[in-house]
Amino acid sequence: MKRFYLISLIIFLQISRVYGAGHPNPQEEPVKNLILQGIELTLNNRFEQAFRLYQDLIERYPHHPVGYFYCGATLQAQMLDREDYSDAGPFYSLMEKSIVLSDSLDAAGVNDPWVYFYSGSSHLYRGFLKMKLGEWFSAYKDASNGVSLLEKAIEQDSSLYDAWLGIGSYRYWKSARADFLLWLPFIPDERDEGIRMVYQAIEKGYFVEYVGKDQLVWMLLDYGRENEALALARENHLAFPGSRFFKWTLAAAAFRSREFDLSFRLYQELLDEIRNLPDSNHFNEIDCLVHLAEIEQIREDWLQAFRWSDEALRLNLDPEIRQRAKNKLKKALTIRNEAKLYIK
Repeated sequence: MKRFYLISLIIFLQISRVYGAGHPNPQEEPVKNLILQGIELTLNNRFEQAFRLYQDLIERYPHHPVGYFYCGATLQAQMLDREDYSDAGPFYSLMEKSIVLSDSLDAAGVNDPWVYFYSGSSHLYRGFLKMKLGEWFSAYKDASNGVSLLEKAIEQDSSLYDAWLGIGSYRYWKSARADFLLWLPFIPDERDEGIRMVYQAIEKGYFVEYVGKDQLVWMLLDYGRENEALALARENHLAFPGSRFFKWTLAAAAFRSREFDLSFRLYQELLDEIRNLPDSNHFNEIDCLVHLAEIEQIREDWLQAFRWSDEALRLNLDPEIRQRAKNKLKKALTIRNEAKLYIK
């Protein structure tokens, strides 16, 4: 009996040494403030600064997933901002590290719902990038695994509303895109439940207010609730006027709501910013030019519609970008051909 007690004590001390002192609570300082600072930097397009901040979290807590997850999330944000996925390898490595460390903590008996949150969120982020790269089946598998882990997090702590964001988004988009998931049996319509959960996450979560609003805008636009989406997009843009993420979202919401003057102004601002970025691959530039051409088409300003669409079609593109942008370029060609008919 004494020997069993001694072995148990040694195991406990080893776990405490590796995980106890280095097990941060995201709801408490200094971790909470570091996470929020990094999110603010990321939303303001200051990715390198955010990444360095989260690297400090890794140095402080090398056996915990928090720093690896947020480094990966920042890297993904930078890739999305540039529409350049050449850093997919380092991103996958960071998310895998977050998942492995979370699994190790869980296996060691660390009872912390945030461990499930980071593991689940890492799966979801990884799944999102795979979806962007066209790996649909693998993306769905990651997303499904991620949601299962987030559900474990709220089983332990139902007030961990940050986890509600991932679950709610998954439920909405799984229902909304059921036609793409042909290998699955009947999928119930959980769009309203998904929206409700995201609203709860925005209101009560620790770190997901603005990201949650941004995701919700796209869900509401998909659902046909344009006015509601536009109001949320305005809130985010007002809070972070320099954020390209929120400019893109507001420009799209304004376009869908037929607020064409606002949408046109935002796409022009984005175009100017993108052209000043180093090493642009022109993908986002095409997006702006085609939207500007489309707005002028609606206004029946055919000369300007021709100019914007022609500019998009004349860009010198790499074959990979031309392939990815083929639908946008096809729209530009359609607008340019129509505009030719009206220009005298």
